Amino acid sequence: MRPPTRPDEALAWAQEALREKRYVVDPHFDKRLQDRNITWRSAWYAIQRATTCVPYEPERGPLAGGTSWRITGTDLSDETTSIGVEAFLDHLGRRVLLITVF
Repeated sequence: MRPPTRPDEALAWAQEALREKRYVVDPHFDKRLQDRNITWRSAWYAIQRATTCVPYEPERGPLAGGTSWRITGTDLSDETTSIGVEAFLDHLGRRVLLITVF
């Protein structure tokens, strides 16, 4: 198995990882939530109710050896929110790293 290479695969991977609590939070993600006054729950809902998923290249490059994606959806306030994630594999299986909020 390898990290997803298609947007539909990446979105399903990220949604499943969040539902199953198989995610890692980068400190930058928490900072961006605070900067943008978005709750963790709203970010979670934006990914679960995503409307688009496109490739994304973080400035630091891949952090976990996976593929990076920009997922956009509506949050709890029905605001459009975009989240940067990296879908990766490790000894625990299919996981996602939450990187940033755009």
